[in-house]
Amino acid sequence: MNGASLRSGSFAAGEFPTLLRALVQDFAEGRLDVLVGDVCRSLWLEAGQVRAVTSTAEHEKLGSWLVEQKILSARDMALALARQPEGVLFGKMLVEEALLDLETLGVELGRLAVRIVSALLAAEGTYSFCGEVRLPADAATMDMTTASLILAAYRVVPEEQLPLDGLAPDRYVWTAEDALMRYQAINLAPAEAYLVSRIDGTSTVLQLSRLVSLPKPALDRTLLGLQAAGIVELRESRAGRPSEPIEVQVPAAALGEESEAQRFTPEQQQEYERVIRLVDECRRQDYYRRLGLDRRASHEEIHRRYAEMTRLFHPDRAREPHLRLLRRDLKEIALALKEAYETLSNAALRAEYDRRLAEHRPAAAPYVDDRKREQARRELAEANVKRAEQLARTGDVGLAVELLDQAVRFDPQPRTLLTLARLEFRNPMWVQRGLDHLRRAVTIDPTFVEAWIELACFWERRQQPAKQRHCLERALENDPTNEWVAATLKALVRKR
Repeated sequence: MNGASLRSGSFAAGEFPTLLRALVQDFAEGRLDVLVGDVCRSLWLEAGQVRAVTSTAEHEKLGSWLVEQKILSARDMALALARQPEGVLFGKMLVEEALLDLETLGVELGRLAVRIVSALLAAEGTYSFCGEVRLPADAATMDMTTASLILAAYRVVPEEQLPLDGLAPDRYVWTAEDALMRYQAINLAPAEAYLVSRIDGTSTVLQLSRLVSLPKPALDRTLLGLQAAGIVELRESRAGRPSEPIEVQVPAAALGEESEAQRFTPEQQQEYERVIRLVDECRRQDYYRRLGLDRRASHEEIHRRYAEMTRLFHPDRAREPHLRLLRRDLKEIALALKEAYETLSNAALRAEYDRRLAEHRPAAAPYVDDRKREQARRELAEANVKRAEQLARTGDVGLAVELLDQAVRFDPQPRTLLTLARLEFRNPMWVQRGLDHLRRAVTIDPTFVEAWIELACFWERRQQPAKQRHCLERALENDPTNEWVAATLKALVRKR
């Protein structure tokens, strides 16, 4: 499904997860509308990941959910709905009016999405997918992968709706062969993580039930959820040799939690830069270079290398703090890798590709071309910064942010990153992006005092004195004569 596509159809009871899996594999971007009876539920996707879920059912709307969870009173919800401006999302308005903080909103959107999707697992209905409809840039999103959403939905679906007939006790449980599905990030409870670590294609459903401490209903739900997400497969035959165990993922809550370190590590910075570089190079490289192989590579080497590269650049890694801003870049790399693998892993397609590759004559001076391209990117970045500064002065913050975001990707200057972060902090829905850009500024230039001060002010607003103090200390370390920093730090220490 590409950005301009519109697909529609119907699904039978139990087939909705299959539809979601297809969207993940297609790196779908757009909105999936699902009609069951007279209720329409919409799933907004970016790079195959569900970012938001809405419903026309009254009990599945955000306001009703927040009242049910006792986060908002019925009176506050009614008043908020009454003054909701035209075209402004309800969640955004709640954050802007300080009725809800952004972190709580993200968590509750995820919990509500689980409820909505669980209602679709055993339902039958129709769907339409439109790649031209995108989630608004300032919409609140949930920090949960599609795989995690599916598994969480299976945890809460009523037992009578579980398709238990697909869990024959004598079937062997394999890890997915498709690297894209296998390396999806998924949140697991400790007992579930242990179960996943035992899956290698050599144990049946019955044997796994004897190995783990999960009660049978919980085991069934977990296996069904993992199967629906595409992470494991159930087969009639046993694996000839144990497959590599699935790597257990860190829960999303731990990934999103800000550590005391306000900078990214050198390794994280290098990985960020590698993604930016690769997304520019991938489409210009031949299939062998994309996978880091020569033309004599065996089928096994191609398969192994594709799995390694997919794990390294899986779109789900956009949940990690240092890669949060690169969701679309990771998608482009994953698409380029998939394109190369699908050709090189097929003997007939590979032979035809090798023939065409042999006829192609590469450019005589690729190094010169790369230098020209790099220079053009820097010049575009400079032009973007100047234009963004003009727009910010006239109040067009949205377009200014868009231009600066492109500029720091082409030429990540610390001063530009600071300007971008300050503009993003004006919108409560962009706070995390602003923080990530600030952290990148002090990662690139640890002596950038102005950025450390901005970080200190950020943590002061968030009532995080330990982090505020750390940033002030870094600022003072690089500018010992700064009287404001010294006085603020002294006052902060006195409060302890």
